[in-house]
Amino acid sequence: MGKVDTGKNFESEVRKSLNDIDCFWFRIQDTNDVSRFVKQAIAEKQPGDFMMIKSGVPVLIECKTSKRETSFPLYYNTKRAIPEHQVEAAMEVREHGGKSFFLLRRDKPRHKRCFAVKPQDIKDFYDTPKKSVKWVDIEKVATELPAVSKPLRWDLKPILI
Repeated sequence: MGKVDTGKNFESEVRKSLNDIDCFWFRIQDTNDVSRFVKQAIAEKQPGDFMMIKSGVPVLIECKTSKRETSFPLYYNTKRAIPEHQVEAAMEVREHGGKSFFLLRRDKPRHKRCFAVKPQDIKDFYDTPKKSVKWVDIEKVATELPAVSKPLRWDLKPILI
């Protein structure tokens, strides 16, 4: 059996979640996905995973997931888990009247949880010398999104109001 890509699974859950609400949305193609199919592709760095419009308000969403029990990794070795250009793009969307969120999924078997974190909070996490941030600290600043089952997806309404 092949390796399970929890990140792609989470994106699929968010896709199903977006289908549950009355909005326009599209998936922003990953740079890595483009280069897999086109040998000499030159792709821009993407600001997030999904762009949606709800009630005239643009919303940028980036999905991240971790199986770590106690904390979300800010780095994998020296590479940032959330690239700086994505944090900057999310902040810029907000500066221009839109909304933006980093959806962080705690991938614990049979007890997955999803937190919507604002870009300023992500920036604040990176402004510390820490290599990870405790889930309890994420809970203090984030909006937890309720899970909806069969198939698993997330209720996005709390961040769209």
